[in-house]
Amino acid sequence: MKFTRRLGETQAAACYPLPIHDQAQWQDLGAGAWQTQIDLGELPADQIVVPSFVLIGTEYQYQFAVKHGHGANLLRAIPATADSKTLFPDHSENSPMVSDHIDCWHSRAVIRAARVILRVECETQPRNYLCAVSTRPLEIDAKVGAVRSVALEQPPAISQMTAAEDFRRRICSPTALAMALAYLQKLYDIEQRSKLWSELITGCYDPITKAYGMWPQATYQAGRLDCLAAVECSTDWTELEQALLQGTPVICSIRFENGELDTAPLARTSGHLLLVYGINKDSVFAMDPAAADTNSVAHIYDREQFAAAWLRHRGAAYFFGRAITDR
Repeated sequence: MKFTRRLGETQAAACYPLPIHDQAQWQDLGAGAWQTQIDLGELPADQIVVPSFVLIGTEYQYQFAVKHGHGANLLRAIPATADSKTLFPDHSENSPMVSDHIDCWHSRAVIRAARVILRVECETQPRNYLCAVSTRPLEIDAKVGAVRSVALEQPPAISQMTAAEDFRRRICSPTALAMALAYLQKLYDIEQRSKLWSELITGCYDPITKAYGMWPQATYQAGRLDCLAAVECSTDWTELEQALLQGTPVICSIRFENGELDTAPLARTSGHLLLVYGINKDSVFAMDPAAADTNSVAHIYDREQFAAAWLRHRGAAYFFGRAITDR
């Protein structure tokens, strides 16, 4: 089962490369709090559920919950801070039928009457927003499939390995994000890119987990820089191909063991993010932040091997809206 539902208006409807299905039906909870929901129906066991939200042009905080016939489960409020409060004060404990992860849920059994609830705190009703919820089996038999050949101009290269020794091996997410935003915002000056990269490393840090790879923290930072972004899970190349055809690169979350991804700068990884800017029937063109230096960031990967590394487990990716000036 693969399901995706996207809600958005104004900038989202104009700029996001994938179809927007509807606008959110906002319920005013009072005191600057707003709520909407997306119905998922029945979820099979071993399904991943990935919720995503970005709001442009205002200060805000948000939190997702999934409610179902067996109870409810919450993710942490975003932006992630050491003292983030819950927007669901009436919630007591999470259901054991769903496992709660930093940025998604996994169903442990069949979940009935599931619905994702989004609560947002901001001054006025959300307007320039993008909300997406996607689900798929946690593990699939990844297929290569047919694609059209499409390649964007090569994005600016940034190697995470040029950062400070104490954290450079942990910052693939903000580094890939910096390359994506530098491409979308046409940051040709190296000083501008370096400043952006530094800001994103700081902004993507989660003080609770002490990690830099929290998916919603990355998309929150993109929104802070006026770029609509969402994390979605895919089962094939359709969404990635469509995003590239719309002129937007895609950050893919991959994992692989020794010998499973030829020419990769990492021998193996249980989770790594890189920027894809082109595909053809045989190859994937990517900017891999784990490269030893800036000159070796650009990589060409075998598409069958990349399909296994990306799509076999979770299939998560960051998708971006086009720059507003391109509308």
